[in-house]
Amino acid sequence: MKLTPDDIRRTMADRSTEELVSILRNHDEDEWLPEVFEIVAALLTERGVSPAEVVALGPEGEDVVEAQEFVTLGNFFSPVEAHAHRLALEQAGVAAWVFDEMVGIGLGARLQVRAEDEGAARAVLEAEPVPASALPIELAEPPCPKCGSGETFQAVAEAESDSPTPRTWQYECESCGHVWDV
Repeated sequence: MKLTPDDIRRTMADRSTEELVSILRNHDEDEWLPEVFEIVAALLTERGVSPAEVVALGPEGEDVVEAQEFVTLGNFFSPVEAHAHRLALEQAGVAAWVFDEMVGIGLGARLQVRAEDEGAARAVLEAEPVPASALPIELAEPPCPKCGSGETFQAVAEAESDSPTPRTWQYECESCGHVWDV
């Protein structure tokens, strides 16, 4: 029995977007009928995924990362700090990797990017933080209860040595210096 394009479409529509991306990336004509790829591309388009960008990724399993030249942007004592920087870079559209993680041992981690992304990555990491007043209201720090300024930031305050909580979070106003507990 020969499958119709409608049969193929129904079958493919039941698959996850990740599966469809994999089918289009690998373009395995030994596994799939030739008409599958056109149907998969149409389904991805309907789901807001660009088939051209998927095809440009190339087949899965090709190790294109290791063949590239990397530069180290920094060495961090804490892998968590390295990953925080990695996430900031990825949010800005710069791919980054953390290597040599040694959690709990204190040996640190290296943050690396592709050599051609070094300038953009350094610009992201060296940029001034956005003031709280420029953030959307749901992300902004609360205004100072003393002067009403929106220029506040969160800080860690060390607790008393006999306190069961080692430290507390507080807000500090950049305008008047007032400090209050979170």
